[in-house]
Amino acid sequence: MLPTYPELTTYAEAYPYVPLSVRVPWPDHLDPWELLQRLQPTLEGAVLLESGRAGRYSYLAYQPMAVITSQDGQTEAAFPDGHVQMLDGQHPLDALRRFLAQYRTPALPDFPDFYGGAVGYLSYEMNRFFEPSLPQIAYDDLRLPDLYVMIMQDLLVFDHAKRECFCVTHLPSRGLTEDSYRDAADRLSRQAEELSRLLETAADDTDWDALRKRPLESATPAEVSFAQEQFEEAVRRVQTYISQGDVFQVNLSVRQSKPMKTSGPEVYGVLRKLNPSPYMGYLQFPEFQLVSASPELLIKVKDGKVSTRPIAGTRPRGKNDAEDEALVRELIENEKERAEHVMLVDLERNDLGRVCRYGSVRVSEFMVVEKYSHVMHIVSHVEGELAEDKDAFDAVAAAFPGGTITGAPKVRTMEIIEELEPVKRGVYTGSIGWFGFHGDVEVNIAIRTMVVKDGTAHVQAGAGIVIDSQPQAEYLESLKKAEALWKALELSENRKKSREEKSV
Repeated sequence: MLPTYPELTTYAEAYPYVPLSVRVPWPDHLDPWELLQRLQPTLEGAVLLESGRAGRYSYLAYQPMAVITSQDGQTEAAFPDGHVQMLDGQHPLDALRRFLAQYRTPALPDFPDFYGGAVGYLSYEMNRFFEPSLPQIAYDDLRLPDLYVMIMQDLLVFDHAKRECFCVTHLPSRGLTEDSYRDAADRLSRQAEELSRLLETAADDTDWDALRKRPLESATPAEVSFAQEQFEEAVRRVQTYISQGDVFQVNLSVRQSKPMKTSGPEVYGVLRKLNPSPYMGYLQFPEFQLVSASPELLIKVKDGKVSTRPIAGTRPRGKNDAEDEALVRELIENEKERAEHVMLVDLERNDLGRVCRYGSVRVSEFMVVEKYSHVMHIVSHVEGELAEDKDAFDAVAAAFPGGTITGAPKVRTMEIIEELEPVKRGVYTGSIGWFGFHGDVEVNIAIRTMVVKDGTAHVQAGAGIVIDSQPQAEYLESLKKAEALWKALELSENRKKSREEKSV
């Protein structure tokens, strides 16, 4: 049990809440997603955050102690007993900062990066809280909250390096006694025992090779927010703005929507096998679900260190190794792609410079190629040291929304996006992730993300438009970036069909 009771009493003198955890072995066959599937029938709010690329931790949380939403300028906290508290403040992030301060915990060295706090998303339209002058033109067809986070005091953390599972809870410092410590420890121990029983049987028996080879049914045509000719006209409009000196680059996007024969959880279960990515996530809200395989970090703050990982430059994967390597060389040597990437890395350096100690911002990794199931990208890593008068919320505010999905200069490109894109982006190019009770944060850029609402799947993707962009090619690139999600949808429908056939 960590921490011990004497350690906990020391922390309780300085913090309103203190964390407590017990660890259990993590069997090799365990898949956190299968565990969530077993828990899911009883859940109304749940989240699973994973990394498909050498990430150390996966986070599974459910039964939130509160849910905070912001919509139409109103931010509120809803509690399980039905009580709703209106949160003061013009900015939803300020309201969230103040709410989490009530539950501030110490940063403990033997604990994972995240062990309690707010988990959820910030929509792209949160940008107007950072830049109040931005126009509001695009149609809000999905009507999703600008901010939607679940406050989690209890969660499971899977340590991939040590093959351990943390069961974590939090105790109020006021009134902390050895008896309350023992009661919480006993509850965690019972949870660990129940978890162990679930782990013994939580195995995925799906034949993934056979499923991938099974012919896909004819795909239902997707409705698009931008017809191709309208998108291409918008590209030409952006190029006019560029030639006039307004901007250097603008990211334009297309939303595709189609009815589903399966569910959000089923799609995520396939996507994590089909296209493992650094910032995977499944978020289950009562009204809708999010299925995400984002490759891109917006901001991470850990122990006073701030980092971001911009992506700019894309090519499809090759049909074989030789073609793949040829595409890598063509991508990395392409002058247009290099210039665009350098411009956006500079933008991110400037964003971090607003909240980091002077002279501490540096590019620690520059223009490497990362490969995914359907595309490859050029990626860099920018980091710095958080200034003493700034916190994790300031870091998010400085970088949000990411420059790679808006363009440069950022404010003017957001004005142009609002003018040209017909529907609000919502979750797309916002951020998904967590704000810890202990003051750290990690949020992605919500690309390669599906919104599942009212039996319909919505996927949005875009392309960076520059002066010499080819309108048709940019439209096709936008569609290409969404392919992994649509393939996951179709495979999940086939998986469901296979199960139904076996049960007959």
